[in-house]
Amino acid sequence: MNTSLLCDLDLVLIQQKLSKMRISFFRSVLVLITFAFIVSSWLIVNKFSRTFTQTCHHSKTFQQGLHKLANRVHNVLNAIGLTHFLCYGSLWGQLRSSQSLPWESDIEFCLLNEEILTKDEVYLERNFRSRNMQMVYDSTEGVYTITDVAFPGGKIQLVVFEKDLVINMLRRVGWKRRVLPPDCESLPSLNCFPPRLVTPPLPLKEFGGYILPVPREGIEIQKYHYPTNWWKEILPKNC
Repeated sequence: MNTSLLCDLDLVLIQQKLSKMRISFFRSVLVLITFAFIVSSWLIVNKFSRTFTQTCHHSKTFQQGLHKLANRVHNVLNAIGLTHFLCYGSLWGQLRSSQSLPWESDIEFCLLNEEILTKDEVYLERNFRSRNMQMVYDSTEGVYTITDVAFPGGKIQLVVFEKDLVINMLRRVGWKRRVLPPDCESLPSLNCFPPRLVTPPLPLKEFGGYILPVPREGIEIQKYHYPTNWWKEILPKNC
């Protein structure tokens, strides 16, 4: 009798333990599902916000201000004798519609390092400051950024190139590229292009109501800077 009772008690205890294990297991699964849902939702929202934060069309007033700032920078560069020309997205805008692309908040000029080295950086900064503009240099990227506090949100990028005598091509400067070998085909970040495309005197074209210098041979330089898609128009994802 006692033995039977003990067996029954053991059976009850085992069933209780199994029941608790099942409850614990289901709770764990529920917690994991909830956690996975929260993480997935965060990733989706975060990706959505990153993808669609770009303004598709800046106002006409903003674009006019951006073009005016570009012309002011052009006048300074002309006055101090630095070769410069529209490039990258700004050149696309000039080629397609003679103005900045409507979603761009900056305008790019490309410059030649050999000429910049003949100027003192304090001298360059003083020239822009005397015309109410600020100049900041990013040595990692090899890019000068010109802004005006009276025109928030807009900027002019001066992208610097230098001639590589080994390959007879112009390539981007900046510390992150200094260590790279002169291999334009396998290292697209060098943004190489042949010097003949920027031999002075450069052509002048309308851009946002102003006349600015552009590279020679029209679209040719874009074939080097956009080798995989230069023949098609790439729009922001929300435009």
